[in-house]
Amino acid sequence: MSHRDPFDVISSTVDLDDPVEHGDAQRFMVNALARVIECLPVTAQSSVLAAKRYLEGAATDSEAIAVRVRLWETIRGRDMSDDPEVLHIRTTICALHGMDAEAPYDKLEYFLFFWERSGLSMVELAGAMFDTYGVVYHDA
Repeated sequence: MSHRDPFDVISSTVDLDDPVEHGDAQRFMVNALARVIECLPVTAQSSVLAAKRYLEGAATDSEAIAVRVRLWETIRGRDMSDDPEVLHIRTTICALHGMDAEAPYDKLEYFLFFWERSGLSMVELAGAMFDTYGVVYHDA
C-alpha cells in the first residue's frame, strides 16, 4: 500500500465491499467535489448540487441518472480527452453513480484517478478524506 495513493489509503481503512460503506464512499465523493465546486464547469457545479440532493433523499434515482446523462452529453465525442474540463465532468459523473451497484472499488478508483489527473486540489481531497473516513492523507 502506498500512503501517497488516496485510493490505497481509503481502501486500507474501510472495506468497500461492505454495503454499509457504500454511502460513505458516495458522501466522500460529493463532499470532495463541493469543496472545489468553483473550479468545476457550470454544468458540473449544478450536478454536484443535484448529487447532494440525491444523498439527502431530496432527489430520486431517475433524477440522478438524468443529471449523469446530461453530463455525458456535454462531453460526447471527447470523453477520452485529458482536457481538464472533461476530466472534471468525468469526476462528477463518478459521484453520481450509485455505490450499491457492482464494482464499488472501481467507482471510487475512477473518481480519484480523474480527480488527480484533472489537477483538482489534493488538499481539498485530503480534507474530504479526513471528514469522511478520519484518515490523514498527505500528497507529498
